[in-house]
Amino acid sequence: MTSETPAPDAILFLISQPYLKGKRLKALQASLTRACPVPCAVVRMEGREPGPMTALDALVGEGARTIVVQPVGIPFSDSLFAWLPGALAHWQRERGFDGNLALAADQIDDEAVLAALAQSSIDRAAEAKPVTPEAGSIDGAGWDEVPAHRHHLLVCNGPRCNFREAGPLRTVLAEELTRQGVARECLVATTGCLFPCNNGPVVAHYPAGRWYRLRDRNDVARFVSTVLKDGETLSQFVIHEVSQ
Repeated sequence: MTSETPAPDAILFLISQPYLKGKRLKALQASLTRACPVPCAVVRMEGREPGPMTALDALVGEGARTIVVQPVGIPFSDSLFAWLPGALAHWQRERGFDGNLALAADQIDDEAVLAALAQSSIDRAAEAKPVTPEAGSIDGAGWDEVPAHRHHLLVCNGPRCNFREAGPLRTVLAEELTRQGVARECLVATTGCLFPCNNGPVVAHYPAGRWYRLRDRNDVARFVSTVLKDGETLSQFVIHEVSQ
């Protein structure tokens, strides 16, 4: 915020941690919410939860007019940080939001935060879990074979697709596969960026080799019924096809 901009009446904390478990995310959300002196939302950029646009909508719905978006991470992704101003401008323009919206820097050069982290590492050293040569293995039980499947679905879980609500798309897809009775025929994997971010959210379907843009629940339902159950192609949703 500049000196002319009012103090924020809401904060959106953005987390970029694709492998953060739901339990730990909820704990982080609870801690930040308790500590924040103004209303806030804590959203992961990669995950199955609603994304940043949904969180911004909720904050505005609660009356927020001056919102600071705070990336959380030391460091936060440089490429993601460079992309965020345009993404936030997209939301602002699409929603017609005429309040104040600002993107804060991460904490990589905040000496107070770094000093607190360093001191905490010393203070909590006694809680560290010892590691010994006999402690375990790189190989985990149950990860030796590919599960049986007819359809291999790659669901983009990258932050740019998640901004377009790919997180909920993964959840909606799982629900729809179960509802239409084809869940056992599908091997579903979430991935990092599949690259055609402007055409997201993206689901790649193999062995057919077609990549689909599925924007909402209706698109997902049609994809499952038409492509997976009936074996047809939804040409209007296809954004890429692998050459045979």
